[in-house]
Amino acid sequence: MMNVLMFSTDRALFDKNSPVHARLIEQTELVRKLRVVVLGPKKDGEMKEKGGKHLIIFGTQSASRFFYMSDAYRIGRRIIQGHKHNNWVVTAQDPFWTGPVAFLVAKISGVAFHLQLHTDIFSRGWRGHGLTRRLLHPWILFRDVNELRAMLEQLLYPMALFLLRHSDGVRVISERLLRGTLSLGVTMEQITKVPIFANVRHFLEATPAFDLHRSYSEFSRIVLSLGRLQSEKNYHGLIRAFAQVHKEHDDALLLIVGNGPERERLLFLARSLGLEDCVKILPWARDVATYYKTCDVYVQPSIYEGWSLAVIEAMASGAPVVMADVGCAGEMVRNEETGLVVPVDDEQALAHAIGRLLTDHELARKLAANGNAEVKKLATKAETLMLYKTSWEQALFHGRKRLKT
Repeated sequence: MMNVLMFSTDRALFDKNSPVHARLIEQTELVRKLRVVVLGPKKDGEMKEKGGKHLIIFGTQSASRFFYMSDAYRIGRRIIQGHKHNNWVVTAQDPFWTGPVAFLVAKISGVAFHLQLHTDIFSRGWRGHGLTRRLLHPWILFRDVNELRAMLEQLLYPMALFLLRHSDGVRVISERLLRGTLSLGVTMEQITKVPIFANVRHFLEATPAFDLHRSYSEFSRIVLSLGRLQSEKNYHGLIRAFAQVHKEHDDALLLIVGNGPERERLLFLARSLGLEDCVKILPWARDVATYYKTCDVYVQPSIYEGWSLAVIEAMASGAPVVMADVGCAGEMVRNEETGLVVPVDDEQALAHAIGRLLTDHELARKLAANGNAEVKKLATKAETLMLYKTSWEQALFHGRKRLKT
């Protein structure tokens, strides 16, 4: 069996009660040894944590962010050098922050390099979103660390392409990311599509804890969107589109559920459009199935997405979906078949699609039923784990083949 060395920035891996730690335990059963290096500061806790029969998680315990990569490289090299056999796969969870160090460890150690791609770096929306404004107005403060991180990733775009082209294997989460990776010259045999696992059964079987229509009885129709309140989610565009919808459907409510730095700006926009009574922004809720199951339309207006787990959950819950042409659009959400797909950042088209589903109840029921049937075809947890293993095995095979030439 192969061994896997993984580089990550997710500090939740040290929390044994976290979902990401649980997933890691499951992945451990796929390999002989799984070693994980988490880039982070000294406050992350123990240097080494055993969490399963073959799993060890290392924190870099770095003095500052400037030493994250060098510390991760040192730990990674020590892990590889401590084993004589060469059946190691070094995998990175992104092509920006963990990709470079994983690439260096793999190349210098003479083992396979595997890369995971979750963000749609091939989309025009991702490459241009926010960057022009930031370059033209560099004095504008970043609203949170995620906005700074997104801009730095855009600047590191050429490096990401380099790492993808020089990888032995790539795991992508959607068909559009697969097409983009193929366009770089990476072969189909090196790419494995492994969508983000969704517990579809939970949403299929969940019983709502309450009814949104009873909670907001003054409204006959409820339009829902869930997600982090950041600019790339395009909730500003959704609110402006809803202003058009409200002219025809003055009994409709737009309900946005999520946390993030854009909240006050979104509320200000709603007030400026005279929508303060029919646009409500609620903090993130744990029981999202109730929201999906008791809304009338679910909307995903993002500028870019890698996949869009919320859309999958909404479809599994039986909600008709409207989404921008990002992520799983065209793959899971096919226009006029399993949902409605509109051009990215087209507020007129978005308003028209929402209005159609609020007016045409038969269309809404048909799309909801088709979408619900579609998500049932997604891979189970066991099948998803086997796809992970396949992706690593392909990287190992191509890595050995490359090293022999």
